[in-house]
This record gives sequence, structure tokens and C-alpha cells, in this order.
Amino acid sequence: MSGNIELFTTRMRKATRKIHSVSDALVNAKFAISLRDEAVWGGGLFVFYHIFAFLEDAKERLNMPDFNKLFVHKTLYRKKAFEADLAHYLGEDWQSTPHSVALDSYLEHLQELEKESPQLLMAYVYHLYLGLLSGGQILAKKRKMFGDKSNTEVYTDQVTDFTDIDIPQLKNDFRAAMNEIAAKMSPEEQQAFIEESSQVFLMNNLIVNSVAGQNQVLRTLFYKTSAVFLVIFGAVLAYKMSK
Repeated sequence: MSGNIELFTTRMRKATRKIHSVSDALVNAKFAISLRDEAVWGGGLFVFYHIFAFLEDAKERLNMPDFNKLFVHKTLYRKKAFEADLAHYLGEDWQSTPHSVALDSYLEHLQELEKESPQLLMAYVYHLYLGLLSGGQILAKKRKMFGDKSNTEVYTDQVTDFTDIDIPQLKNDFRAAMNEIAAKMSPEEQQAFIEESSQVFLMNNLIVNSVAGQNQVLRTLFYKTSAVFLVIFGAVLAYKMSK
């Protein structure tokens, strides 16, 4: 490929930069601040599990060569890893957890794409799995650093565990596969793919917002911070009055 031709993955990154940045900020704000609350973390895993599971199951149903090609390594299959984490964080009956309206709307949209424009499902595969290999790794590291230290049992999150995998190389292979697939698309198909890519981040934002329990975590952190401030303020005031 000529060095003068812009890679399709680069075009997508530029076209979705703004909404992608908003999505990243939202995920960080919602989940990073809730790292110590396993129920909230489990809730986040729960909503995204259904999206990843749908995509992996759709791959088997469709058996499209390009769809298959995008799964460049067997380690990308994350459905079972999600299920192991959900059983740990939400209990063995995690499947009985009710769906939010946002999650059901997301799944309905994916079902419609599978029927009408299955090629566009690859936009979700590309952005979600790349996100797991990037931002997902960062969140996993934050959980280890700032997670609840009161629990002596150490649990390794399975969905973000890519032990013995060269993640930078995997991401390169993943992007290369996407660029090869896009090279066979018409200009109209490429544009539709890019437009659907923006939809990926919009829908991700909706399900992230739907995760329950986050507001309670924020209130708890606020009260704890306020209490510490009052203690410090009281100590300073008492010191000044005693002089």
C-alpha cells in the first residue's frame, strides 16, 4: 500500500475522535471512580457482556469470511471470560439480572444490523475489541492499584487477562485485518462503516450510563471526603483557638 494512501483505520479514528473522546471520559468517570465497588464493576461487565456475546455468536451464525478474518487470534473470544467474571462479582445467578432499556435497545439495533447490514456489525467488533485491548487494560491496572484492599482473596479479572499475549502485536494484526477488509469495500460501504462507528460510541455511552449503583458510590465518596475535611478543619480551628 502506498504511503500516500491513508489507512482506513486512521480515517475511522479521525472521524470518531470527538465522540470517542467523550466515550472514554464517560467510561473513566463512571467506572474508575467505582473501582472499589464490585457490584458496580460487575454491572459494567454485565452490560458489555451481552454486546460481546452477541457479536461472537453472530460470527458463528453468519460465517462471513471477512467477519471471521477480523478475529485474528483465538484469545479475542471473551464470552467465557466475561461469564467467569460475572459469576465472581454478581453471583452464580447473574443471568437473572434485569436488562436496562438502553441495553435492550442496543441489542435490538445489533439484531436489526444482522438481518439488514451484517457487514456493519464489524464496526462493533473492531471498536469494542480494540477498546478492550486498550482502555480495558488501563482500567484493569487501576483496579489492582486502587481496588478494595480489605479483601485478602486476590481475583484476576478474566475478561482483561491476556497473559502471554503480545497485546501491541495483537492490536497491529487486528488493525491490519480491518484495513484489508475495508480495501474491498466500495466508497459508499466505507462511509456507512465510518458512520456506524460513531453509533458504536453513542450506544456504548448509553449503556454505561445505565449501570446502576454509581450514584451511590459517588455519594459515599462525597460523604467520606466531607467528613475528612470537617475533621481537618476542626483540628485547625481548635489549634488556632488554643493559641
